[in-house]
Amino acid sequence: MKKTKMYCLPYAGGTITAYGDWDDKFKSIVDVVPLEYNGHGSFFCEPLYKDAYEAADDMCSRICKDAPEKYFIYGHSMGSLIALLTAVKLAGKNVSQPTAVIVAGTRPPHLMYKDEHMADLPKDEFMKKLVEIGQTDPEILEEPELVDIIYDVMSNDSRMSENFEADWDTLKIDAPILTLTGSDDDEAPMEDMKEWQRYTNGLFQIKQFEGGHFFAFESEQFPGYLRSKLTEFLK
Repeated sequence: MKKTKMYCLPYAGGTITAYGDWDDKFKSIVDVVPLEYNGHGSFFCEPLYKDAYEAADDMCSRICKDAPEKYFIYGHSMGSLIALLTAVKLAGKNVSQPTAVIVAGTRPPHLMYKDEHMADLPKDEFMKKLVEIGQTDPEILEEPELVDIIYDVMSNDSRMSENFEADWDTLKIDAPILTLTGSDDDEAPMEDMKEWQRYTNGLFQIKQFEGGHFFAFESEQFPGYLRSKLTEFLK
């Protein structure tokens, strides 16, 4: 019997290495399958996506090609938007639907207008902002070639979220949605995260952890909680 898979989508600027230790954490329940975005990490030479829909098309194609029997989709921050769009696209394909979609660390799409807009900042200001919010190390600013690479990727990723538009009523799935957030994450306040419920016709659950934007990679309580929820969804 094939093990259930969990496809993991990175945050803006992230690569599959973000999920490097997740296989060990969750292997008793699922096979963790991180998906790399074009222009990131091992797919560095591939052209960046023009928008979130193109990213979701790519993720949908890869999941369809893999043809899983049972699977979850997990997205963190920008990855949550891509996860939802991917699930919507999968609903129109001849492939089994996700057992659940897990979204973490970002407001639902119709509230993303509240996020700070960075994509159109001049390069210098953009990079300084990344340092301020902890997305990159200040030493990077002294390396022009690295600055160019990081700016191209991060500004494009930021633009995919910040410029996202949709007919919100069409972005609905039947799969359950589990919504996760950190208590100190200004990008994902609890009152806004509750509105992810509008995107599912199925079960909706929400959980807050102590921590900031990257709680899923830092919280000691997170792995045990997610293992319990994955097991619950598979019953």
